[in-house]
Amino acid sequence: MSFPAIRRAVPDDSVALAALIERTILASNVPDYEPAAIESLLQAMAPPRVAERMASRDCFVAVEDGVFVGTISLGGDRLHQMFVAPERQKSGLGRRLVAHLEGHARACGVIDLRLHSSLTARGFYERLGYRMVSYQPQDVPTWLMIKRL
Repeated sequence: MSFPAIRRAVPDDSVALAALIERTILASNVPDYEPAAIESLLQAMAPPRVAERMASRDCFVAVEDGVFVGTISLGGDRLHQMFVAPERQKSGLGRRLVAHLEGHARACGVIDLRLHSSLTARGFYERLGYRMVSYQPQDVPTWLMIKRL
């Protein structure tokens, strides 16, 4: 399987990115979260909210044949919103997106990269060298994780 190009997202990408994120949440996160948490996630990732976040973060997209198959963003010292299309999960694309973002973060002077991992993705980030700091029991529970770059 070939790897798609990774590029910086632009404001016009927000609707397509929100669709990718919604599709990924519904396919990947439903087994690990209560329905109320899924609904909260979907509301937080609606197109206007995605556009707001894109304006304040360095957001990247993986594009294959004109279709978004992954996204990841950096805000300060935090990795935000990494999503990979369900059909591309376990293909190495997620690892490639994280490596791309880590390189960008290093270039921005980030030393310790933090993230709030979904319950679903915790093992993925551990395999990439992130260590668990604490469990975050909120409306949508997450694991606070960190990696020294």
